Amino acid sequence: MKKLHYIAAFALGLATVSCDVLDKEPSNSWESSTAIQSYDDLVYAVNGVYESQTNAIDNGSNYRGSYAGDFTLYADMKGSDYQCLGNNNQATDVSRYQATPSGSVSADNFYKRFYLSIARINKVLEGVKEAGLEGDDINTQLGELYALRALFHFDLARLFARLPSTVDNWETEPGIVLSLETHDSDYIGTRSSLKTTYETIISDLGTALNYLQSATAANNGHINYWGALALRARVYLYMDNCGGTDYNSLALQDAEDVINSGVYSLYERDDYAGAWSSEYTSESILEIQVTSLYNPQRNSLGYYTHAEGYAEAALSTSFQTFLNEHSDDIRSTIAATEQDGNITGTFSQKYPGRNGEIYVNNPKVIRLSEMYLIAAEAALKANSGNAASYINQLREKRIESYSDVSNVTLDEILDERRLELNGEGHMAWDMWRNKKSVNNPYAGEITYDDYRTVLPIPQAEINVSKGSLKQNQGY
Repeated sequence: MKKLHYIAAFALGLATVSCDVLDKEPSNSWESSTAIQSYDDLVYAVNGVYESQTNAIDNGSNYRGSYAGDFTLYADMKGSDYQCLGNNNQATDVSRYQATPSGSVSADNFYKRFYLSIARINKVLEGVKEAGLEGDDINTQLGELYALRALFHFDLARLFARLPSTVDNWETEPGIVLSLETHDSDYIGTRSSLKTTYETIISDLGTALNYLQSATAANNGHINYWGALALRARVYLYMDNCGGTDYNSLALQDAEDVINSGVYSLYERDDYAGAWSSEYTSESILEIQVTSLYNPQRNSLGYYTHAEGYAEAALSTSFQTFLNEHSDDIRSTIAATEQDGNITGTFSQKYPGRNGEIYVNNPKVIRLSEMYLIAAEAALKANSGNAASYINQLREKRIESYSDVSNVTLDEILDERRLELNGEGHMAWDMWRNKKSVNNPYAGEITYDDYRTVLPIPQAEINVSKGSLKQNQGY
């Protein structure tokens, strides 16, 4: 496909059912949505959407850009707390702010990866409609698809558009190309406004929640009702007070509902270290399965975050100092000095691999800890409830002999996010959406309004759009 080939793609990833979510034989041979004729067909297709975020793009040799690798580390490598020690040039255009419209491997792969996943979703939704499939089980699968489409659009927006809280007018600020249906290969897309982009994401999540009303039990490797609600809390937090609407209060309500559901529980202090080598832990609201057969290989979380791998996501010197200042906090221990060849550095131990396989790490896309942190930040900004109470509950599970505090500041909440969520895809965006700078080890200070906080849209996509698709400012 030549015209907006990622957005208009129709490839459909399928899978067979087994005891493991991704233990299957995927196929992209379905050129017609009429291949979905039963519930089992639908399950195979939905599994294929998850697989599209763990394995090679379109079963080819390109393993870049997925949650199981580059994307989850993106915001950390752009921020203050991680540094690139290796010289394999797998993540240097991200960590050293070297992205260009025609020369950014990461921008091209993120764009391709997410729009191909969305194209699969749209094809499956079309197939269900054509087949006339109905019922509670069908609705659960549909709910997952709408939630995943919202997730993928949201992460595309974080990559390729300004953050809503940082712009003067989100009605005129460009968002992203929204893909809500299947398209012919000659489709020419245009960017929606940032307002429409985020409202569409919220709309998809509302649809997902309606379909997932009965899917309230933990569902390993899949998104359930609480996962969609947790994602909406995250999105609302990014929307802040745009257009004069108090989205922080909405974020607080969603986060509290997830916390109070009783389905998930915070790690105990003694269990924290072991959680990173385990699957589907008590905090895992959405965790995507990676297996020995289906993984990003050398572009995986484990290979990026260890000296024996690419060593392109080590802890920065300033973050090591920050951790040392919290020696009574169990989170400060999830790091170790490693040496391999000419590389010596301190690396996060959140991605140790399973069964001796460094490539095999499930990305914990949404954890319960984040809900406490969202609730604290949203409560503080909305002046609603006691923000400190959520921080106290989290710290009690992390810090030995902890004593409650009566209040917290925004900077303290952001530091808490650095302690808890480092290496999980938040740091730079957390700072920028609050109009703060990051101090990148290579690029220095990057303010929230620096054009480099947004990736360039791949020039190949600009070219085939014949001017309809506008490039981001500064590129």
